[in-house]
Amino acid sequence: MASTKKAKPRHIPTLQDKDHYVKQQPLSENDTRELKSLLHDRFGWMPRSFQIDAIRAQLLGRDAIVHAGTGSGKTAIAAGPHFHPKRKGFITIFVSPLIALQEEQVHTFKKEFGLAALAISSNHDGCSPLVVKNILHGSHNIIILSPEMLLSRTFVDKVLRKPMFASKILSVVVDEAHVISHWGAGFRKQYGELGKICSFIRRGTPIIALSATLPRRVRRDVLTKLQFPKDGYISIDVGNDRPNVSLAVRAIHNPMNTFADLQFVVPRGVEKADDIPLTYLYADDILGGVEIEEYIEGLLPLHLRRTGLIRPYTASMTPEYRTEVMSQFRKEQVRVLICTDAAGMGCNLPNVELVVQWRLPKKLSTFVQRAGRAARAPGRTGLAVLLVEKSAYGKVVGVADPETEPNTKGRKRGSTKKAPVKAKGGGKGYSVQHGVNRGAYGGAEDEVKLQEQPTLDLEAEDEGMSVFVQTGTCRREVLREVFSNEKPTPVVDCCDICCPQLLSRVCPAPPLTVQRQSAIRRGQPILGVKSILNAWRKELHIRDFPGALFSPSGILKDETIELLAGVGNIRTKARLEQVLAGQWTWYERYGDALLAVLQPLDIAKIPKKTTQSAVAKKRAAPAQPTMPIKTREGFSSNETSCRGKLVNYGILVDT
Repeated sequence: MASTKKAKPRHIPTLQDKDHYVKQQPLSENDTRELKSLLHDRFGWMPRSFQIDAIRAQLLGRDAIVHAGTGSGKTAIAAGPHFHPKRKGFITIFVSPLIALQEEQVHTFKKEFGLAALAISSNHDGCSPLVVKNILHGSHNIIILSPEMLLSRTFVDKVLRKPMFASKILSVVVDEAHVISHWGAGFRKQYGELGKICSFIRRGTPIIALSATLPRRVRRDVLTKLQFPKDGYISIDVGNDRPNVSLAVRAIHNPMNTFADLQFVVPRGVEKADDIPLTYLYADDILGGVEIEEYIEGLLPLHLRRTGLIRPYTASMTPEYRTEVMSQFRKEQVRVLICTDAAGMGCNLPNVELVVQWRLPKKLSTFVQRAGRAARAPGRTGLAVLLVEKSAYGKVVGVADPETEPNTKGRKRGSTKKAPVKAKGGGKGYSVQHGVNRGAYGGAEDEVKLQEQPTLDLEAEDEGMSVFVQTGTCRREVLREVFSNEKPTPVVDCCDICCPQLLSRVCPAPPLTVQRQSAIRRGQPILGVKSILNAWRKELHIRDFPGALFSPSGILKDETIELLAGVGNIRTKARLEQVLAGQWTWYERYGDALLAVLQPLDIAKIPKKTTQSAVAKKRAAPAQPTMPIKTREGFSSNETSCRGKLVNYGILVDT
């Protein structure tokens, strides 16, 4: 007869149980002999040699620094040790720089490796008592957090100082380790202090630094700040060349505020969404990104505009918006993502065809990181484009400069400290020789004029960015020197120097014929008109950009309001276009609404007063002219402020 006695529930050990406390011992070489086949069975694909070496380093308790290209599979390095039978139930602390990236990594660890990961951030209650309880329970293999969260007093006291938790830390993995050097001395100072983690973890716990961009100076800085020993750590370097991604660099040839150099992002003859290549467009200025969105939208045929194909994506946007937009981008419903590093850093989006960097980044690593986000799926090819200011071709690099010579004047004997280096311009001839006119509309000057590379300083702050732009030889060779890559063997058109035909794929719009604004005679700005336009732009800002970081002046600049308020009546679209002279980015979207505001106003043009001397200005400041316009709905004669209300964001009516 079967017993009716209820079985006791099986005890699930937690990190707080004394009987679950196991002193972690490094594995032996013999323990890792079958690691390759073990990982193949668990991953479902054969891991690369550098991945196996980095996984083995953790199992052996060795620190390691790994330099491997974007999309090469560095995430597998953190996942791999958890599949060894002697490391089941252990925990990896995974340091990640951005909240958006952390959320992506939780998804990756679960979907691709079947590991439970937890992101600790302000989006997920931070270090709340419930979160701490879940961590100490040991139900997660990977704990993902920022350096600020990792070194916070709450996390240190409630988690790291718990002996049971410390005994189960398999390794500390620092993802995107180059930002330790790039950000550690600036706005993310905790990155520069990550080495403090050594004080809170068990001695012998390995630290693994991962990055796709480790030039010599950055590598040295990372090793120092993470307190790696001078000897005994493992260095794994497979370089960061992406042989399936072509590289193209050219100057911005049209006025930058028109964004006409981005015309190639939307190919000619687009009829459906799929005709637009899946694109990351990096613009590090938030306001500039909004204006770029307007320009790209204007390139679309009418039936595709405002359908969500073009989307901005920055860290300032709500988590809900970012999650939804990234989901749509992954599904290829969004075709062009205009973004900062909040998008793409570490994210595995396999089918991106085009990466565009708008304006020169401060460091070569930034462009290489972003370029590496193209064509990450096997068999894919991509194109990475760098569009730079013309001034980038004028800075002389690689020549002796007296200002960089040892300066001993006024110093103690034996001092060899260098004087501050000032960037010098080489003039128009220098710029032309180094390629400033290449890639212009029509391609008349695409030929390489000076087939040589400026001297490369491997300790330069820009990491060789200027040399990369100005070189007259293969651009991959510059990257090979900076990042110690193997000799490149591209499977696509290499770069625009080796294959000038690439420039035809990134051709700018034809030169714009811009009417000279100097031909517009301006009078004194009328205060009442300024008030009306100011109220109008505020209403637009509230309606169309709630919560945006830029102010209403990002829609209509103060200078433009001054202009419109001082040129007299504007009755027709032709007159408005003449006054603005093609310089207002938002004209296509808001031009009709602006005209509707200005048309009813009878504005007398008041000549500007003659320039006064400084003494005269002190005696009497000129009074602001009131608004001599005819009485109309919402306004009285000579009124200096707007009593009207904007309705439908383009028409003024009486309140």
